[in-house]
Amino acid sequence: MTRADAADATPRCPRAASRPLLPLLAALLTALATTGCGTFGAAGDETPLTGVSQNLQPVPMQPAWRRVVNPGELSRERAAELAGAAYDAPGNRVAIGSGSGYFACLRASDGHVIWRKKVAGSVSGRAIFDGPDVLIGTDDGELMALDARTGDERWRYVVEGAVVRAPVVAQGLVVFVDGTNVVYAVDRATGAWRWQYRRDPPADFALMGEGRPTVDGDKVFVGFSDGVIAALALEDGAVLWTTDLAPEHERFQDVDASPVVQNGTVYAASVAAGLYALEPATGAVRWTRPVPGIVELAAAEGDLLASIDQGQLLRLDGDDGQARWRVRFPGNAGAPGAVGQLGSLVMVGLSRGGLYWIDLRTGRPIRRFGPGNGVFGPPVVGADGSLFMLSNGGVFYAFRRPS
Repeated sequence: MTRADAADATPRCPRAASRPLLPLLAALLTALATTGCGTFGAAGDETPLTGVSQNLQPVPMQPAWRRVVNPGELSRERAAELAGAAYDAPGNRVAIGSGSGYFACLRASDGHVIWRKKVAGSVSGRAIFDGPDVLIGTDDGELMALDARTGDERWRYVVEGAVVRAPVVAQGLVVFVDGTNVVYAVDRATGAWRWQYRRDPPADFALMGEGRPTVDGDKVFVGFSDGVIAALALEDGAVLWTTDLAPEHERFQDVDASPVVQNGTVYAASVAAGLYALEPATGAVRWTRPVPGIVELAAAEGDLLASIDQGQLLRLDGDDGQARWRVRFPGNAGAPGAVGQLGSLVMVGLSRGGLYWIDLRTGRPIRRFGPGNGVFGPPVVGADGSLFMLSNGGVFYAFRRPS
């Protein structure tokens, strides 16, 4: 998502956007203008995985292997890979979908393909491992539970819109959203319907994408394209409260960022109006910070990491929303996607700029890996230091701590 500002944003229809592949950034990155941040200044060095790295200091991750998961050439109509990986460290498995409609499970240690399955349509979402299964949504509106060992289907549930955001498993339910402003809950064991909640989309344009539901205790917090965040009862979907996060805006009201619950506060954001801190029990607004363009939120040591659709990443104070630091990525890098974290490092993919490592405490850039055609899908980081990402070229990369 890239635009000059919220008022002049380019409207997009769900799953209809395509972006041309861009050549590899061969020159050194120019300075990243941040508050208290450094710049990339080292010469690039060719990695064994046909990418280019620029480094300021070592990071505890090194390229390990890569696999092509999108058979054949990437079509002109499908010029981006949006999927994120699911990682099962105890089972030594990682799973990833692709625009080709293939969903694959690989051995995490070396990339060996355990099984590969063709699903209906393409896969733009992120799967999750849950016990013996892996749960995956498709762009054709299917949520499936597959046997993680074999890929055999256990059950599927069909909806109207694309299922892109990763589902959430809680108290015997699978909660997920589709691209038509509906949140669903189905039985984890059987896939049977339990409840759903829908909001009418705005009469004007809405941006592509939707926020992943956040489950906290017995509540589900989820945002919608009309600018509203709702708190629903996990048991039956009853509406506990709703709060309008874009009351004075008629365009691009979308709440695309997944809500964050920490410090007894619900943090949520609309693209048009910015960040809100809400009372979990009632939805009352404690404070708001006008930071337009927020498309992703993540918790970070009591603060928040906010991805801005103008090619920026901010660390915002959890007490008042003030910016602690800001990274402006060079050129037309696109909106940062969902971030991964490992200790004091933040990893973020850019649609036209590759994968970046950022110091969480200072916002100082540490390293960049450019696969040659950008990264739309979110980098996925395991507690063991493994990192997985899918490039727009359909190449799946693994990084891990050096042995």
